[in-house]
Amino acid sequence: MNGALLRHTWRLQFSIALAVWGFLLPVIYARFGSQFKALMESGILPEQFTRFGSGDVFTLPGAIALGFIHPIAIILTSVFAVGFSATAVAGERQRGTLEVALARPISRRVFYLSLLAASFGFIAISTAALLAGGISGATFAGVVGELCRSSG
Repeated sequence: MNGALLRHTWRLQFSIALAVWGFLLPVIYARFGSQFKALMESGILPEQFTRFGSGDVFTLPGAIALGFIHPIAIILTSVFAVGFSATAVAGERQRGTLEVALARPISRRVFYLSLLAASFGFIAISTAALLAGGISGATFAGVVGELCRSSG
């Protein structure tokens, strides 16, 4: 793996959209969770709409879990991962920097492995941004104590 190539690749990436998405769900939970829970407990809709797997949408951990499995989060993570991977070599070729990168004393295998490591790292950073957004949203909404109680 080539460290210079890895740093150059990560420098071009960001995952602010996932952090914003993670931030929104705890804020929505804090603002409207009790109203939605009262609506669902009134019997208007069946209980199956309130549960997914073992999670409960009307708890803060359930709301954050919903943020991780919601199609928006999955699509954003997939677009970042697939989009970066698909354009990593093609983008270097289009910018005219592929020949310069391959002219350095690194092999093609090291070049591709560096891009693969950057891609895996970027997926980890995107997931961490989603989690950090959820924690900061819970802190902003004043419900972070519910996360601490549920983990213990």
